[in-house]
Amino acid sequence: MAHSENTAETQHEAANAAQISTILPANTAMPLECDACDQVHNYSMTFLRTLPNLVCKRCGDTRQFSKIELTVLEGALNNMGYYLSKSA
Repeated sequence: MAHSENTAETQHEAANAAQISTILPANTAMPLECDACDQVHNYSMTFLRTLPNLVCKRCGDTRQFSKIELTVLEGALNNMGYYLSKSA
């Protein structure tokens, strides 16, 4: 009986607990892998928000970073409790 009361208290406390989020500066580096050779490159969110052409330093592969990728990246970070500032 005591176990079920403790479980109920723990669930009640968890329901009342505030979710914690972290605000990341816009110059936070995000690791992205090259589609061609899997080399990891770090790009700031400020840079990625310009929807740039990404050029791999290892193999030279070039591609456009898309608005969809930016939306997915920002959404994933938000779902993990991270919020990005709009400017550095």
